[in-house]
Amino acid sequence: MKKTSLFATDLDGTLLRNDGTVSSRDIKALQALRENGTAVVLATGRSPFSLKKCLDGRILPVDWFVLSSGAGVLNSSGDVMLASSLSASETLDIHSTFYDLGVMDTSIQGVFPDAHITHWMEGDHCLDFKKRLAYYRSSSVIVTSPQIPSTEVIGFVHPDKAETILEELHKKIGDRFSIVRATSPIDHNTVWIEVFAKGVNKASACNSIRETLEIPLAATAAVGNDWNDIQMLSWADRAFVTQNAPSALLHRFENVPSNQNHAVACAAELWRGDLS
Repeated sequence: MKKTSLFATDLDGTLLRNDGTVSSRDIKALQALRENGTAVVLATGRSPFSLKKCLDGRILPVDWFVLSSGAGVLNSSGDVMLASSLSASETLDIHSTFYDLGVMDTSIQGVFPDAHITHWMEGDHCLDFKKRLAYYRSSSVIVTSPQIPSTEVIGFVHPDKAETILEELHKKIGDRFSIVRATSPIDHNTVWIEVFAKGVNKASACNSIRETLEIPLAATAAVGNDWNDIQMLSWADRAFVTQNAPSALLHRFENVPSNQNHAVACAAELWRGDLS
């Protein structure tokens, strides 16, 4: 069946409930969309490895996967359809900028699809950073130099300093790279500032899928819950945020219930009214 519309959903804090499960109502809603000619896109900050580990054998009714916040796109068969990366010199430049701004907790992620491989340098790191290293213990590599190709460089920042660091990053390197803000899924407090190749975000990846399928922009919708969804939400013709989103996002986009209360199904049901 030719796809005539596109619906994108975030994973953590949106489709996934707090215990890591997905409600049957949300699953049925996504299945219904597919049966009616909608391309369902799962758009997440997770790498292919992290997504596989998270799903643990579960199969979601999804046609496309936007991973690593838009740095990579997989089709339903798992084929890599899009991959963006940073050169060794670009990675060094980003890392040095973080360092100059006093951000010592940084990780350098391997080239997509191996974006779960975490390169890091020894130092006095924050607890959130240490917990993330423990999660990726089998795929973490200590390096003595940050001058390596990568998918992204992540800076781990205390929320009180996040706005200042983000502002300075945009001034110094914002014209050359894509800067994405996310909230740590580990402690739900630390701000992860992710720096990618220019133009990389969930919106650009979703738009590449839309163009491939020749779907009008007016036939798109997206649902999310965090700062790394903001580009995707701004891109979609109709955008929804869950009740567990930051207040700034709740004031900017149409609200649906929390991830605990079938947020994705509610968004899909509201949007299907636009298509009929």
